[in-house]
Amino acid sequence: MKTILIPSDFSKTANNAACYAMELAKFINAKVILLNVYHIPYIVTEAPILIPSLDEIEIESIKRITDCEKELQNKYGKSVSIEKMARAGYLVDEIKDIVKERKIDLIVMGISDNGKLSEFIGSNAIKVTKNINCQTLIIPEESKFKKIENIAFACDYESTTDSPAIKQLKIFVQLFNAKLMIFNVLKPHTEPSYSHAISGLKIENIFEDTNHLVYFPENEDLVLAINEFVEKHNVDILVMMPKKHNLFAHLFQQTKTKKVAFNSHIPLLAIRE
Repeated sequence: MKTILIPSDFSKTANNAACYAMELAKFINAKVILLNVYHIPYIVTEAPILIPSLDEIEIESIKRITDCEKELQNKYGKSVSIEKMARAGYLVDEIKDIVKERKIDLIVMGISDNGKLSEFIGSNAIKVTKNINCQTLIIPEESKFKKIENIAFACDYESTTDSPAIKQLKIFVQLFNAKLMIFNVLKPHTEPSYSHAISGLKIENIFEDTNHLVYFPENEDLVLAINEFVEKHNVDILVMMPKKHNLFAHLFQQTKTKKVAFNSHIPLLAIRE
């Protein structure tokens, strides 16, 4: 892992994610690219309105991304190489282009402590994880970098194969010499079956070269089961592989019974299959 991309809107949430990314980059000896994407103003109205010119918006974006770069350099010294970018356009489109142009290995984005994605990220974080072929690490607002020892992987044993995404997960685990905890949430009182046994053997074969343990927690509520597992096993990072129809997006939605669906202090690594 050589290059980390940090999209930023200069909010508290984004700044915290940038600090996490800097610590991570220092630990694995990677470089970082700071990115600010600004939008071209487009207003349709009969009333006269004063809007900044594109040049003014670009100048402001460059100024703020430069200030952010200086703050990070002052805090972390020269231990991490930082490159800055300011681009006009749409966030997901620009990230997709940069991932291809610069061979980005990891995207780091932030999430606020009330469970809602920051205004800058909006629903784009989900779009990034589903549409851009790059690992994305989502950092809660209050999360601070620490030695990564326990990585949890929430998966469906029966549909898990030794794919490129699994290979990326193995590399990530090995970077930190961490323990991988693989868990598949079952409905309560599920009877063991031949297919479960076969799936278990398949998982063992896939991860035979990785320090891992396998778990079968039972719960009717998948999100609650994930939260409980994270707390019980002192998880440092949760890994999921987003698909078109799974609970990944629901982890960031508020419900009547839960203020925050996903445990709000654990970074989440999304690896696209």
